Amino acid sequence: MNKYILKNGEIEITNEFSEGHMDEFLMGANEIELGFRLMAHSFPYPYTKEDALAFITKNRESGKEIFEIDFYIMYRNEFAGVIGLSDIDHENSRAHIGYWIAKNNRNKGIGGKALELAIQFARKTLKLNSLYTNVLTSNIPSIIILTRNGFTMDGISRYCFRYENKFFSAFIFSLLL
Repeated sequence: MNKYILKNGEIEITNEFSEGHMDEFLMGANEIELGFRLMAHSFPYPYTKEDALAFITKNRESGKEIFEIDFYIMYRNEFAGVIGLSDIDHENSRAHIGYWIAKNNRNKGIGGKALELAIQFARKTLKLNSLYTNVLTSNIPSIIILTRNGFTMDGISRYCFRYENKFFSAFIFSLLL
């Protein structure tokens, strides 16, 4: 896969991981609520170095066609989170976008700037027409980041995510590029 680096002020996103940031990555990923916030039952806690290596080295393309790409968000040359495009559908020109920001880097504008860069990549490099995502109705910071970056709320998926024997609803967002 090609190496990509996109910058916006003090924020950089890159699809190449530097082993020197492994401890920062593990510290950021080891948040007990992160799997819940991502609506991802597969996100492990505790998050081990083996989990990180599996994520970093997983296959993201078939032949020359990318079906998923993850970027490591760097803030002032320190690891700050992950943002990625998955389920890239070249035929219908759309992809799912998801992200997480390490707890110690929240409320600094990092997520919004990283999202701007990922949108730019989806539009200019992948030439996609739209992006979509789901966000828990209680995740107000993520809702703000999405709406500030032009996403619109398309609807609500009621009680679509089960966590610790409780059901939670999610807003459905999309962005036309």
